Amino acid sequence: MGFRHMVAPGCRFKVRVISICLFWYVISSASSITNKVLLQSYPYPMTLALSNLMWVPLYSIPLLRVWEFKAVKLTSSQYNKYLTPISAGKALAVVSAYFSLWKVPVSYAHTVKASMPLFAVLLSRVLLKEKQTYKVYFSLLPIVAGVIIASATELSFSFSGMFSALFSTFTYSLLNILVKKLLKESEIHPIRLLAMNSQLAAIMVFPFWLFNDALTMTRNIGSIDSTSPSPDLWMLCLLAMTGVLSFLQSVCAFSLIHELTALSYAVCNATKRITVIGSSLLTLHNPVTGTNVFGMVLSILGVFCYNRAKQAEKLASHSLPLTRSHQVLSESTLIALDTTQENDLMYWASSNRPSYNGSRLGDFEYSNNYQYDKMDDISKEQHNRRHVRFA
Repeated sequence: MGFRHMVAPGCRFKVRVISICLFWYVISSASSITNKVLLQSYPYPMTLALSNLMWVPLYSIPLLRVWEFKAVKLTSSQYNKYLTPISAGKALAVVSAYFSLWKVPVSYAHTVKASMPLFAVLLSRVLLKEKQTYKVYFSLLPIVAGVIIASATELSFSFSGMFSALFSTFTYSLLNILVKKLLKESEIHPIRLLAMNSQLAAIMVFPFWLFNDALTMTRNIGSIDSTSPSPDLWMLCLLAMTGVLSFLQSVCAFSLIHELTALSYAVCNATKRITVIGSSLLTLHNPVTGTNVFGMVLSILGVFCYNRAKQAEKLASHSLPLTRSHQVLSESTLIALDTTQENDLMYWASSNRPSYNGSRLGDFEYSNNYQYDKMDDISKEQHNRRHVRFA
């Protein structure tokens, strides 16, 4: 009997999740720091955006073939109604995100990104006419307060950087609505959608890159008086490194999204953001004050409270999401997945039963740990408490 069979399944699950979390924290921190180092040395945010958009399909397509996910083709109507607007929005959001990272410290950029729940609630109310509970509305207060405090006390504050970060976050929140609808209508796998919209977004960014960063870099080649350095081998190495780190970060995010419940993922994601902020402060040595750190932590805790309030809302309606993917798609799916954005998908497990969208479902085990979950439309109105454990 092998060592794997000697270890209890629950213990194997904990070890797997902890290992993925630790790897996710390291990769996310390394990715953010590498992006900032590259932009500090080579101020070409559009080049970094285009590079990362191009890397995503190069890694995603082989991965989809290895995992044998079912190919789903979009109709011309879905392509024009959803994919094109999603790709255009992603192009704007990615360029804005890297522009903000160029202008402001990593810690502040991640703090502003914590405002996504605020935009999600506002857009849901305006576009979908959805009302939230008072707990959800109150959970937004620490997020807003944290971002305001962090902005007011940021020593390296840049208005253009803050505006770009807010615009990027707002755009991702808006894209969540379109992405969620497309995933439900087409049953396309999120990674395949990520590859497709990244390809199209890269095509959209390319002309602007050509007349902006490309011309600037061309003029700087061989120029002695240039204020911006010309591209070299080290820059290409950093671009390749950021592409690899970004994709690994996406894979870790997907893995945890489909392994954990919504609340557990919220805890892991909040811890990751704190880790990224802390590691960037220690590595890049950007000056901060105690009040500034307090604002950052407050906004992140506000995001956790928001997720907890949303889960309580789901419990009240007897539709508790098994995973974070049952709520909204995060920016991790779209940006390289950090994309915050999930759909009704379970993590691929060792089971050989393909699901409706080509992923593999884990084994279900009933227990008293979770509240009621609705059965499908064909089954009777029976409610069982269930707990998910993946093999």
